[in-house]
Amino acid sequence: MAIKGDGVNLASDSQIRRSSLVVEPATRTQQQFLRFSIQPGLMALIEIDRTIELVNIPISRVVPMPHLPPAVRGVYNWRGDILWIVDLAVLVGGGKEVSRKYRSLQPIVILSSAPAADRTPSTPATLDYQADTAIGVIVEEIIEIEWCDLDLISSNLPANLEPELAKWMRGVWESPTGENFLVLDAAAILDRADVRVSPDRI
Repeated sequence: MAIKGDGVNLASDSQIRRSSLVVEPATRTQQQFLRFSIQPGLMALIEIDRTIELVNIPISRVVPMPHLPPAVRGVYNWRGDILWIVDLAVLVGGGKEVSRKYRSLQPIVILSSAPAADRTPSTPATLDYQADTAIGVIVEEIIEIEWCDLDLISSNLPANLEPELAKWMRGVWESPTGENFLVLDAAAILDRADVRVSPDRI
């Protein structure tokens, strides 16, 4: 499987293995999640149902905008639409700067406020609904897609978890191999990222 950047075919990139995301029907207790690292050593899951596409974008083409929260890196022209780009590590860290060296082609997860069932399919994917219902979040590494048993997502968060991170989470999922992963709340990220397209901001 390949992922495409801005006109760049990245099929040879072994770290990223999926581009156009097709949400498979979930059972009553199972759902697909994207597994990725927010920053080195911090692994997380987010529901595929809220994911439009995985892309690598030239970080130099993200245009900074004034008077925005620290997590918002700017805007990017994604197939003719304005896409706000948010650094997820900074967002869930309460605006604290993180030690991150951006790559020339940076992994981005494009999230939508509309579940997959409510979106009109299009090829290639475009923002064919309101432009302020999607954002691109910068992540460290995209790893794979997991089927998760929803009954195994625990709302009991680790005692040592930072309070700022806890408000972005649905819970913790224990994999069949015994690994624990933070499960992020996509709706909370989209609602609280504080980026909305308006005429006076572009």
